[in-house]
Amino acid sequence: MVVMKSFQIEYDEMPPKELRGNSRTHWTGKLKPKRRLQDTTIAKLREIDPGYMGKVKIKYTAYYSGLPIDIDNLITGMKYAQDCLAIEGIITDDNPEHVVGMEVEYHRVPTKKEIKLIMEVKKVDA
Repeated sequence: MVVMKSFQIEYDEMPPKELRGNSRTHWTGKLKPKRRLQDTTIAKLREIDPGYMGKVKIKYTAYYSGLPIDIDNLITGMKYAQDCLAIEGIITDDNPEHVVGMEVEYHRVPTKKEIKLIMEVKKVDA
């Protein structure tokens, strides 16, 4: 199997508000949004089939309308998508030994129809 150097997953929305760092949602209220985000991410990962990458850097590019989500809340909201990298065997674990960098970039878009979030995963050579 050929291992990819990088790949992208595009989401048509920002992370659900229930999963963000500033959410006060009870844990039971997080179950459905978590499952939906993970199911979407796993389906897209299986389509791409990037193979084991070892160490990676993750970049989130947010195309937002209105107020942007704080960086820490965006990253916290994407935690369950990041967990899928380990679930699907792309990385061994999502700890700092395997996810060696994270970056967030923002772009304002004129309409809500254009809102999207791109998670880019790049292999880091050891």
